[in-house]
Amino acid sequence: MRCQPGRPGNQGDAAAVFDRVSTAVVPSISMPDDDVSSMHDASNRGVPEPAGVKPSEDATVISRGDAAALSWSGPGPMGRATTAEIGRVLEGTMLGPYRLDHFIGGGGMGAVFRALDTTLDRVVAVKVLAAGQADDEEMLKRFRNEAQSAARLDHENIGRVHAVGSDEGWHYIVFEFIEGTNLRDLVRDEGAFDLARTVDVAIQVADALEHASEREVVHRDIKPSNIVITPAGKARLVDMGLARLHQVADDRDLTMSGMTLGTFDYISPEQARDPRAADVRSDLYSLGCTIFFMLAGRPPFAEGTLVQKLLQHQQAAPPAIDEIRPDVPHAFEEILHRLMEKDPADRYQRPAVLVADLVAFAEEHQLSVSTPRLAGPVVDESSGSLLQRVPWLVPVAALLAIVAGLWIKTAAERRATSPSAPWRGASSSVRSLVTVVAANPGDGEAVSLFEAIGMVADGGVVELAYDGVRNESPLVLDGRTIVVRAAPGSHPIIEFAGALPSLTSGRMVACDIGNGELDLRGVGLRLAAAASPGDGAALFGIRSGRLSCHDVTLRMPGDPAGRLPLAVIGRPAFVAVSSTNVDCVIVMDQVRAAGDAAFLDASSAGAGRIAMSWSGGAFVSPRRLMVAEGTTTGELEVDGELEGVAVACGAGIVLLRDSSSRPVPTRVRLKAIDSRFVVGDRAKVFVEQVGRADTEAYRSAVEWSDDQSRYEGGAMFRRIDAATERLDEAFRDLVPPLSYESIPGAVPDPTVWPGWGG
Repeated sequence: MRCQPGRPGNQGDAAAVFDRVSTAVVPSISMPDDDVSSMHDASNRGVPEPAGVKPSEDATVISRGDAAALSWSGPGPMGRATTAEIGRVLEGTMLGPYRLDHFIGGGGMGAVFRALDTTLDRVVAVKVLAAGQADDEEMLKRFRNEAQSAARLDHENIGRVHAVGSDEGWHYIVFEFIEGTNLRDLVRDEGAFDLARTVDVAIQVADALEHASEREVVHRDIKPSNIVITPAGKARLVDMGLARLHQVADDRDLTMSGMTLGTFDYISPEQARDPRAADVRSDLYSLGCTIFFMLAGRPPFAEGTLVQKLLQHQQAAPPAIDEIRPDVPHAFEEILHRLMEKDPADRYQRPAVLVADLVAFAEEHQLSVSTPRLAGPVVDESSGSLLQRVPWLVPVAALLAIVAGLWIKTAAERRATSPSAPWRGASSSVRSLVTVVAANPGDGEAVSLFEAIGMVADGGVVELAYDGVRNESPLVLDGRTIVVRAAPGSHPIIEFAGALPSLTSGRMVACDIGNGELDLRGVGLRLAAAASPGDGAALFGIRSGRLSCHDVTLRMPGDPAGRLPLAVIGRPAFVAVSSTNVDCVIVMDQVRAAGDAAFLDASSAGAGRIAMSWSGGAFVSPRRLMVAEGTTTGELEVDGELEGVAVACGAGIVLLRDSSSRPVPTRVRLKAIDSRFVVGDRAKVFVEQVGRADTEAYRSAVEWSDDQSRYEGGAMFRRIDAATERLDEAFRDLVPPLSYESIPGAVPDPTVWPGWGG
């Protein structure tokens, strides 16, 4: 086993998220927008003194026409004060467990500090707002809105929130401290970007906007200073302060006081007129202006007063980028022009469509770019597809489709179709979207997921437009890619009333995936108690392919917090992998899973590789997170990464066994980032290896990397029960040490999870 030191300042990655307000009239006061970028650059440029904070050229302004604009706080513990004064008073003090080491700067509604989380010994960013908002209730609402917005987002290109709290009359939000330099400063210091770097950043930001849009969050302040580039080249979108949740009941209160939200150099025409009209297409317009800045070194409308800039955004065509940069192909000019259309209806309607066009452009011009997290098929809902205007993309798209089809190896076997068997095989339908409704289906609609799977085309989407529990028959996805998602405003729960034997293992499974991909989004999924007889059924059986779950609740029968008998009966599992040659990927993003079942059971798997990533969420079970039995020939490798996940297992975390019939030990590499592992009082160890090999073989078979995670309960980290001896590895013996508490804390309560009941 190898324990690796943690990285300072990274615990689930949360961003400095700040607020901005501006108006179309001459501002009465201008606040700097460097609070985020200065914070992220502090390690490279030094921490600025409070008195040295100066407005930037693309600063967002506050204009409210009264004296209240001179104070961001309203009457709080200090009364009225400027951000710099707040910074001087609080610098070096404690707010809750956070030591405010350095005042970084101020934004439209907060003072920002580089701070130390004394509980977990990590560097964070803390944004502070004074309490006592009796005469500025609107600003406090915006502060709370900011925290809610940030908490809904969990994406590798978006900073994440750690905590929200209050102490001594001060309200504060804790974010990740991102090492890097903002895009504005990079361009000013290094000059305009080349095309490959520009496209790479644009893809990453657009992918982040797609994630935010899926959660109904609009950024409303996309600009270069709100995009931080890390030393590894990753683009991180920060400053969600202008984000608006559509579900916030009193959102009107936040936009009815005569304020326009945004930044003049990058604001969309409709947002300048009315911030309530801003949606993801407004963010895409601002992204277009930001792309222009990356290539030209200046925003599209850089000259003139604030009012003149607003009028140009409303009326003037932006300069042609290929005239400023002759090396930019006309095809990219077409993409940029579409982003910056004056009418939102003429722009890209979804960031995912933009990502698809950028990736296709990069492929055509052989540009090296990051690969976005694909969220299923992309449907361009705007009038006039880019394929119609850029014909060369047609053969490129066809080539990409062929490559995608070859990504998963051909399945060794296919089931024969029978009238009594669940639907399988290729569909004759060409529908890209089928909607499951509660009753009275119309054209393109179905009354069950089982029926919809039979109607939708390969690569298509099944949308569940109902609330509550719907009983479903077992499914087999053989050689197909399907997205199953909740319709906007719907909260569907799929309950499988039965299970069928998997082709390769004979194990009972409710959803069998072979040589295909299932992508679940925003749904609840569970197995009925009667569907788990004998040896124990699995919710998912994977023979090969990919299972992706995003914002999903998974439930198996039984009490998640119950106690198992000493002799554990059956092998129920959420995911059972069984194939002679294993090649599968499991992606969990904001997933909550609980029940009397192991999460991953590879007891019937052959040689090959399982890749599992889990970001955000929780797993609660009286059993284990992972179980494997060894293989007959060849080696099974399991690579896992858990980030920001709470894992509570009554029997331990990992169990690896081998025997005379399956003598080759399984190899596990697991990385734990900002996660919490709790084992019950019956469990003695977190990782257990049992079998016929020698001690040294087992030592090298498990690599556990840790980055600021916590371990609670149990007596030892690992036990090796080898052929010749038994070895116990205590937490105190690990180098470097892990954060360990012998008394376990409270475990997550699944009964409060969305999609658990019903």
